[in-house]
Amino acid sequence: MIPMSSNGNGNGNGHSHEQGLRVHHLANLGGLIALAGLDLEPPDFLLGALLSVAQEASGLTPAQRAHVAGLGRKKLDERATGKRAWKSWQRAQDLHPITLSSRQVREIIEALGGRAPDDSTKLVLALTEALTEVCDETA
Repeated sequence: MIPMSSNGNGNGNGHSHEQGLRVHHLANLGGLIALAGLDLEPPDFLLGALLSVAQEASGLTPAQRAHVAGLGRKKLDERATGKRAWKSWQRAQDLHPITLSSRQVREIIEALGGRAPDDSTKLVLALTEALTEVCDETA
C-alpha cells in the first residue's frame, strides 16, 4: 500500500504536482541568479537589485528587451557548453560533489592540522593545501 500524503496524491511528500513544478521553477530561477554571479550577495541587496531590474525592464523597448535577452541567451549557451565539459571531466575523475558551509570547511582544515583563514573566499584554497600536506606526509 502506498502511503498517502496529506493531500492524498500518494507521493508521500505533501506536495501536489503543481506545487512540485513551482518548486522546480523557483530552483531554476535560483540557478539563473547563480549564473549571473549574484548568489553570494546578501538577500536585501539581491532583492533590491531585482526590484531595480524589474523597474527598468518595464521601460525597455522591444529592441532593448531583445538585446538583454540575447545577453542572457549567450550566457546560457556558454553555460551549457561548459556544463557538458565539466560533467565529462567530473565523470572521468570520479569526483563526489558536496556542499559544505564555511564553518564546516574551517572545521575540516583545523582537523587536518591547518589554520583556517578568516576570509571565507580563501577557504577552498586553504583546504586544498591542508589536504595536499596531509597526503604528502602519508606518502
